[in-house]
Amino acid sequence: MERTESKGFFEMLWDCDHCGSKGLLAKSQRHCPECGAKQNPDKRYYPKEGEEQAIAGHAYEGSDRHCPSCEAPMGAKAKSCTNCGSPLDGAKQVKSVASATLPPPKRRWPKILIIVGAIALFIFLIWFVFFRTKVATMKVTGHEWTRSIGIDEFADLPSEGWRDAMPSDARLPQCERKERSTKQVPDGETCKEEKVDKADGTFEKVNKCRPKYRDEPVYDDYCRYRVSRWHQVDERKLSGNGLAPQWPTQDLPSVQANDFFGAKRQGKRTETYTLVFDGKRRCEVPEAKWRGFTDGQAVKVEVRARSGELVCDSF
Repeated sequence: MERTESKGFFEMLWDCDHCGSKGLLAKSQRHCPECGAKQNPDKRYYPKEGEEQAIAGHAYEGSDRHCPSCEAPMGAKAKSCTNCGSPLDGAKQVKSVASATLPPPKRRWPKILIIVGAIALFIFLIWFVFFRTKVATMKVTGHEWTRSIGIDEFADLPSEGWRDAMPSDARLPQCERKERSTKQVPDGETCKEEKVDKADGTFEKVNKCRPKYRDEPVYDDYCRYRVSRWHQVDERKLSGNGLAPQWPTQDLPSVQANDFFGAKRQGKRTETYTLVFDGKRRCEVPEAKWRGFTDGQAVKVEVRARSGELVCDSF
């Protein structure tokens, strides 16, 4: 949350358009002390840093208004113009420095269009060189497959982790304090001073402060321990060609085994299926798609136009 603190009210300045007197006080001097010309509130400006004149006990009542008849700036509560006597019904507020009309920005469309065009051209060239495809007809020349079965062993294994994630059957834990994360803690404020034109001949100095934070380490127990677990120590793999894949059967332990040290069992099973096109290009595909093609079948596929690489998800 931002904290705002007022540092007081100060006089805005203005320059006389008629005699050239400069640095006149916008709140105290509504007319030029040299020639008597009325103040132009649209040309008020901030004094230089260190040259501000404070207004003690200033009570802000609202923005000044232009007299509809003579354009002299009048206070927010005035009912008639003190310069010409005209009533101020319907008088318009003067413009503050912050809300003064700015010159229209220069048109930058040509530059933006050039940048957008260059980016689009770059993307097109990347696509044209590396990703553009064309349709080709290839012949299925083979079905390859690989199947493997993992071999798991029950053993006493080292492991580690934070204390709150340590399994209930962990043994011989050895823990040390380590930084696990950080948290933000308050560390004072970052403040900046702004000048706010109140449009009544004064400006207010405002100190805007936001809290700042620093990262503080959060420590926890990091433990090394031992657990008894099944883990993969080997695998049996079988590969071949044709539409009759098989699982390896040689030197396999049983599927189930009791949990005792040194016991082994069959573990995770994996299988891959590959279609061969024109004797040299290969695509790994799901089994159903692999079985959906026959050797010698002509298939329309997409290939990279530049490299000839087969796009495997195109058929």
